[in-house]
Amino acid sequence: MKKTATIAKLSIYQTVTDRILSSLKAGVIPWEKPWQTPHFTGGPFPRNFRTGRPYRGINVFLLWSCPYNSPFWLTFKQAQELKGTVRKGEKGTQIVFYKQLRDRKKQDERTREADDRAPFVLCYYTVFNVEQCDGLTLPQIIEQPTTAPEIDADETCEAIVTGWENRPALHLTGETEYRAYYRPSTDSVHMPARSRFVDAPHYYSTLFHELVHSTGHESRLNRTFGARFGDDLYSKEELVAEMGAAFLCVIAEIANDHTDRNTTAYIQSWISKLEEDNRLIVHAAANAQRAVDSILGSTFAEETEEDAANLVTLQTPITSGATEELAEVA
Repeated sequence: MKKTATIAKLSIYQTVTDRILSSLKAGVIPWEKPWQTPHFTGGPFPRNFRTGRPYRGINVFLLWSCPYNSPFWLTFKQAQELKGTVRKGEKGTQIVFYKQLRDRKKQDERTREADDRAPFVLCYYTVFNVEQCDGLTLPQIIEQPTTAPEIDADETCEAIVTGWENRPALHLTGETEYRAYYRPSTDSVHMPARSRFVDAPHYYSTLFHELVHSTGHESRLNRTFGARFGDDLYSKEELVAEMGAAFLCVIAEIANDHTDRNTTAYIQSWISKLEEDNRLIVHAAANAQRAVDSILGSTFAEETEEDAANLVTLQTPITSGATEELAEVA
């Protein structure tokens, strides 16, 4: 029984990874895709049409990679309950969640204390976009997306940065600084002066990337950073920062084609990493979501099994060999 569960779990990881790889090989970066979608009440993130709850973690990127303008999704059963129907021949989209094993819930307290690992298994269910359905009353578009203005400062972005009470030290005005990086040893983010960036979206997406890195400090979420550029842990941390910055750019409404780094070399680098490790994308998305929650001060303690994207956090302490500087995003 245990062997079967393990095989099923690995299969879901591979299914998710294959979906992301398919987008990358088509020239689309899922964590940088949906900048020019219509705006609906409730924000730009994919969410359940019936409950209104946003999907989280890896599910955001799985749904962003689909060719629909609407952010609303629901199960076949939910469509029926709302007196709608999924059109014949429409193909559903699989998303994932972590489910607690029922038999492990009954273990006594001594066993529970001895086992530090949460008894969760990765599962999936199928959803359909409302554009695949008939008979549903859809929300009205409140506005069409616009290109973010090229200004020196953005109030929403600044509010995200300054509103984070547990933020690292910020060194953002150095005229002689030519790199963007986070330094764990001093818990500080360093950036070139704003005037060196071509526009506000480039500046803030870079700053958000480094702020997500800083959530990994031992005083915050305590992630492992990696010992040097190019090693596995460094690559995983870079993907966490990429995804977290994408979340923040969408929340701040500054994400547009100017923040897209859709280059062949960039895409190929992630294709290679994901082909080597089919768990990488799921774990990175979970940690990116947790990092953004930390920066925004969000909590989701009341999430249900169906609405939660990733309930497991995969944390490991910063090692003594951690790199002093996590640098750059172009």
